[in-house]
Amino acid sequence: MTVLTWLAHSPLASFLKVFAAGVLAWVLMNPERLGLHPAAAMGLAAGLPIVINWLNPEYDNYGRANLDVSD
Repeated sequence: MTVLTWLAHSPLASFLKVFAAGVLAWVLMNPERLGLHPAAAMGLAAGLPIVINWLNPEYDNYGRANLDVSD
């Protein structure tokens, strides 16, 4: 079982994703505690779904499933 398969189907992985969303929400509400500029925190939140979709091999639009070996 690959890590991506585990992330897609494991209840523990679902818990970790929800926990990570809570941590991200805290970071967005308190960027100054981490020394982040508020714009950087918002940029992180805006770009995160793109990275998640790119890592998902089942996502057909621009996920890893569409990689062409001839490129």
